[in-house]
Amino acid sequence: MSSVLPIVAGTVAATYIILLLLLRLTQDVTEPPSVNDAIPFITPVFSMLSKGTGLHRVLRDQYNLPIHTLRLPGSRIYVINSMHLLTSAQSQFRTLSFTAIQSGIVANILGVNKATNEIISRGATSHGSYLTSFPKYIHPTLSAGPGLNDMNKRSILVMAKSMNTLVGKGTATVKMFQWVRHELLLASTEAVYGPKNPFRDATMEQAWYTFEPGVMIFALNLVPRLLARKSYKAREYMVKIWENYFETGSYHQGSEMIKARVKLNNDFQISLKETARLEVGGTHGILSNTLPGTFWTIYHIFSNPVVLEDIRNELSKGVQQEDNSSYTIDLTYVKTSCPILLSTFKETMRMHSTSISTRQVMQDHLLDNRYLLKEGNTVMMPSVVQHTSLPAWGDTVDLFNHKRFVSGAKRVDPVAFRGFGGGTTLCPGRQFASTEILMFSALVVLRFNIHPVKGKWATPSTVNSSMASALPMPDWDFEVELHPRDEKTWKVSFSDYNKETGIGAEEIQALN
Repeated sequence: MSSVLPIVAGTVAATYIILLLLLRLTQDVTEPPSVNDAIPFITPVFSMLSKGTGLHRVLRDQYNLPIHTLRLPGSRIYVINSMHLLTSAQSQFRTLSFTAIQSGIVANILGVNKATNEIISRGATSHGSYLTSFPKYIHPTLSAGPGLNDMNKRSILVMAKSMNTLVGKGTATVKMFQWVRHELLLASTEAVYGPKNPFRDATMEQAWYTFEPGVMIFALNLVPRLLARKSYKAREYMVKIWENYFETGSYHQGSEMIKARVKLNNDFQISLKETARLEVGGTHGILSNTLPGTFWTIYHIFSNPVVLEDIRNELSKGVQQEDNSSYTIDLTYVKTSCPILLSTFKETMRMHSTSISTRQVMQDHLLDNRYLLKEGNTVMMPSVVQHTSLPAWGDTVDLFNHKRFVSGAKRVDPVAFRGFGGGTTLCPGRQFASTEILMFSALVVLRFNIHPVKGKWATPSTVNSSMASALPMPDWDFEVELHPRDEKTWKVSFSDYNKETGIGAEEIQALN
């Protein structure tokens, strides 16, 4: 035994030296410095698995570098911390490509066939390809105009009707996250898919909840049939439902966005059966961040009496009494005349967002004429780095300040807010999602008092949330009592609501 130990120790030492030499000899002096490499190529893997997206804040604080490299076995990740470099990277949208990454994971997540995968992957970064054509087809339906207006209206009417029904039942006890996500799932999908919305079936709704946690396993292709069996079965069930939705022409009664998605696929000769698979990804885009985003917004409003009073006061000024039995609140008033509500929503995004904008380096590139990014590797821009920047947000960076974004507060560089991403990957559905979250929050504030059954608000942890979500799911749910504030019928009006909300960095800059 004593003779074996020196051999093992020698082997370990030799392996370490070889790995260290390999790291040093293959790291170009003009590349961003390599960090977190105590055990070359191994330490970053374990750090990412143990700390998740929180790793990027830790490394930012530890090394204080504008950009650094994480050396993984066979690849590099360049992590950008500097706002200046972030802006430079976003401007190089062809050399540092998001569509190249999209094309690489669609087949894994959605299980499309070989022909569809080739259509999606072909010339991923070239003008006129499937992925570069996506904005031309889809973005107009999500920008200010009739298509977006119709989706907003459908969604909000579903919310208002549901709340009128709930008020009629009197005080109710619900699990808060379960309740919020159900309300938003139905409102969102009714708006997009129309009267033949498959999510009216509770089995379809449950299938989505089962599938979504396994997305990262699908993306990394980690034998999902084995390691994510329930998610895999849920995906295949949803695909069958979507096949019926598209093949029966039900999408014709849906939103302009869903019609545009079908047209895009048809123009690129993707069948309706494959469109059904792609729509599982479309559902992910609609729901994955709106549901937790609404929950956290409601949580922060009702768990702090000061926040609740401030928001309720500004909303009350826009309420119109129709008669003795009904009130009306206008969507435009909520979106344009409630700065504290909007600020609370944005602060929620700042505090909770775990999104990471990711790019693939298509050819060797000297970022900012200083840092060499090598072809074939990955660039990451984690929102947590910007959202926890002490220079950007000041000493209260770790505190929830519901008035942080109110006009007159300390002005912050818009690039420091990454709630919906930025550059060419700024979330196209941000206007729809933000309108839903703001209006749902407004209706709940006006209509209910909410109290935890156990008497005290406790913040759920999020360590088990999927890294595929830009906003984390709570690890555990809790019961609350919904107390109606009155028995009146509430309506929502839609006067002059063809306006966008200043929610993304680019929009904020335009407004200033």
